[in-house]
Amino acid sequence: MSGNRIVVYKGPGEVAVESIDYPKLEIPGEVSRSMGIKQQAPHAVILKLVTTNICGSDQHMVRGRTTAPVGQTLGHEITGEVVEVGDDVLFVKEGDICSVPFNIACGRCRMCNEGKTGICLNVNPARAGAAYGYVDMGGWHGGQAEYVMIPFADFNLLKFPDRDAALEKILDLTMLSDIFPTGYHGAYTAGVTTGSTVYVAGAGPVGLAAAFSAQLLGASAVIVGDMNADRLAQAASFGCETVDLSKGDDLADLIEQVLGEREVDAAVDAVGFEARGHGEGAAEAPATVLNDIMTVSRAGA
Repeated sequence: MSGNRIVVYKGPGEVAVESIDYPKLEIPGEVSRSMGIKQQAPHAVILKLVTTNICGSDQHMVRGRTTAPVGQTLGHEITGEVVEVGDDVLFVKEGDICSVPFNIACGRCRMCNEGKTGICLNVNPARAGAAYGYVDMGGWHGGQAEYVMIPFADFNLLKFPDRDAALEKILDLTMLSDIFPTGYHGAYTAGVTTGSTVYVAGAGPVGLAAAFSAQLLGASAVIVGDMNADRLAQAASFGCETVDLSKGDDLADLIEQVLGEREVDAAVDAVGFEARGHGEGAAEAPATVLNDIMTVSRAGA
């Protein structure tokens, strides 16, 4: 292979598909120089993209709400086929279909050993933690591309055991790169368990994933709040109670109407950085769009 096409940020409100070099089994020079490690990456693989998503975090850059420089490549929700394997890779092989966590981790440092892979100490010279195609996150190329290099592949890749079954369900499995795990993590860290009552703020894709995850974790009642009727209808379609926040009623009153009491056992904030459209021509994205918002989830009503 001699080339690669990738989505590039060109300035506020503008992106373009550009051609760059086909990826090598090398980590970014700024990472290797600053961290004092080798640039060669026999622990890496090259993936050919099968599916990718557009994240709300990508939109923050495109809308000019971050310090992303012109030329920043985009994309951190990656599902692909392994087409090249480094010599030190043991557990994945060419032809495997894999999901890629959006954060990059070495699998060796103290944070990784504690399960805190989002703040890996060895993949970003500027600060703990790195991601594909995002500003100030280590200089790693994004995954809205034809091909992408995945470092520490044995640790970072989730290999689907049945290639044909994975490809058949690929539009569902592509949510495993970011959207569904973010929602599940929110429900889990909020302490949702058997019999819990749960409130989820925001019925975007991550909020819906959090609500469904709460059901998987055994919640007895899941209430989803939003101002978008279409999103609320989607939450109701799989058994959630819903509250329309556009009416301006007090949230505790709305919860009491559903549960008979004014509090819940756990809550997840899935509203995100940009809760709704701002400015001329802005609009809410429909819940059916694969466009999630990175969230910080917390316990408490």
